[in-house]
Amino acid sequence: MNKSALILPALLALSACATKPINTATARSTPYERIYAQELIVSGEGKVELIVARDAGYIASGCMAAVYLDGRKVSAIDNNEKVTFYLMPGRYILGVGPNSDGVGLCRAGAERVRKETEVQVELGKQLKYRMATSANGEISLMPTAF
Repeated sequence: MNKSALILPALLALSACATKPINTATARSTPYERIYAQELIVSGEGKVELIVARDAGYIASGCMAAVYLDGRKVSAIDNNEKVTFYLMPGRYILGVGPNSDGVGLCRAGAERVRKETEVQVELGKQLKYRMATSANGEISLMPTAF
């Protein structure tokens, strides 16, 4: 059997498993009932918009993820969704990971595999972050232009 005949299907299967970024302008928003810090979704003078978007794709799509701000779970977010917060300027720790309130394997390693990054919120500078999951299931949190 030709090796290239085996390689192409394997590459296609692998690429189909990794998640891909979503457009935050057109993405569906996380429902109100899955936002646990409702005071953070109120815009106002002196506040800055922070958007966290979860990639689309097959990997981990059956489980909710959690969004954290300074260690506090502020939202549960589904595959192909975004959540928008309005924050006062300052320094925050933004985190994402499995939802500790999930069922069965969906909450496995919720604290251990959480990814966090420092976020500097400045007036006039909208922030967008992307939660991605690699083909091997590793979660990433990174700034995005999407």
